[in-house]
Amino acid sequence: MKKIIINGNDLCIEDVCDVAYNKTEVHLSEDKDFLDTLLKSRQFLMDYIAKGYPTYGVTTGFGDSCANQISPEKAAALQKSIVSYHGIGLGEKFTHDEGRAIVLCRLNSDVKGGHSAIRLELARMLETLLNKDIIPVIPHLGSVGASGDLTPLSYLGAVIMGERKVYYKGKIVSTMEAFNSEGIKPLPLAAKEGLAIMNGTSVMTAIASLAWKKAERLANISDFITAATSEIMRGKEVPFRRKVSEIKNHPGQIESSEYIYNIVKDSKRVYKYEEFLKEMGALEGKGYQKRDKKIQDRYSIRCAPQITGVLRDTLHFTRDWIEQEINSANDNPLVDIESGSLFNTGNFYGGHICAVSDYLRIALANISDLADKQAEVIIDGKFNGLTENLIPWTKDDDEQAGLRFGFKAAQITISAIRGEVQTYCSPVSITSSPTEALNQDKVSMGTISARKLSEQIDLIYLQFATHILAVCQAVDLVGEKEFSPFTQKVHSEVRKMSAFVQDDRALDEEATEVAEWLKKTVLF
Repeated sequence: MKKIIINGNDLCIEDVCDVAYNKTEVHLSEDKDFLDTLLKSRQFLMDYIAKGYPTYGVTTGFGDSCANQISPEKAAALQKSIVSYHGIGLGEKFTHDEGRAIVLCRLNSDVKGGHSAIRLELARMLETLLNKDIIPVIPHLGSVGASGDLTPLSYLGAVIMGERKVYYKGKIVSTMEAFNSEGIKPLPLAAKEGLAIMNGTSVMTAIASLAWKKAERLANISDFITAATSEIMRGKEVPFRRKVSEIKNHPGQIESSEYIYNIVKDSKRVYKYEEFLKEMGALEGKGYQKRDKKIQDRYSIRCAPQITGVLRDTLHFTRDWIEQEINSANDNPLVDIESGSLFNTGNFYGGHICAVSDYLRIALANISDLADKQAEVIIDGKFNGLTENLIPWTKDDDEQAGLRFGFKAAQITISAIRGEVQTYCSPVSITSSPTEALNQDKVSMGTISARKLSEQIDLIYLQFATHILAVCQAVDLVGEKEFSPFTQKVHSEVRKMSAFVQDDRALDEEATEVAEWLKKTVLF
């Protein structure tokens, strides 16, 4: 059985997805140096506190109240206080899977280099929550992304102490009900540990990690839709040749063009350029001739690698930023036992994750817009030699003549979703507004940006699912055997969920099922 070892340094996006979706077990590293560092950093903090110096959030108040100093004897009560007063998260809740990703990211951050100075017992508790699948129910609303995800992560801090609610065995129950079922005792938070749990970027990072993986899949689906559109429209393969994209230089464009080319090269419907020229023939001395076929395809086909390639290149650099954040120490204050220092700092600021989510939303909106244009040319019979709105071939004397409208409304739905997707493009990173008595006077808004990214991606899956239903309808109208083996495979799988539209019917449930299939199928 696969196990993921936690040491603060080595998690990747795929690890986050494995823990979130597959309940993969996690185990703290048993490396002696790793465990010794945790113990030494905790001891350093306790010794530092004992000297009587003000220690932010440990023997002082929080935020703008940090000028108020308390005795070390009140340090534990202070941590309970920060958890309690941040229990003002509102709105919808993160899912069970998202909650698992959040707990994992917080655990990994809190054990990195001993910088968060938590007790080993607290790290073990987080490990236990994941392996027993007792996951805090965390509201969406309440974080401005600096000082980290304070309010959302307070729900994790409360669960550690046996408070609030959790996902457990498919239900939402009180934390103590789950703890009692598993024989777990609540763990009161000790000095600094409320901050260590709450004052960081783990909610936004977890949500961005899961969203990134879904966006990566959308790049492949987008390129398939382009390939299928080229097949339906009898396009040319030359824009997808590797050499063309190598001349342009961008790695993402090269990836997209190769993905498309590897589909269309085996299609009977896509012209090889040389064959197209041969079929067209030479002018043969004529001064002018109006041709019935165009030498190049419209932009939504010909420029597709240059559009989806931007998403792929955005995925490249945003992956690095997300994984750097996953493996960062991002609370405050931080301990460094090597130099014997305690740092009052701002690593809780979620600027990189906010920017990641902003950049991805813009790139994703462009592939949504691209697909909308491609849907037009495959659904509108004026462009493709097929039927109006992809209705079945219908004779004028057929009793259903004039009563079939096929994918007319489906195209409207595609365009409606595309329009909504565009509304997610405004950068959240520039919407900072001062709060908390002007102490938090410049904040990242990273959690909002990550949430918007996740919401946008779900919309695009619905759009693409509807689009692929139209693709499959066109495949049937043309004849399945004319298409590439890959397109035939997708068509075969979709037809298990949605039959050819002969007479008009509601397609809502079928499109929703295809959207869920797109999120999981190994084809993409």
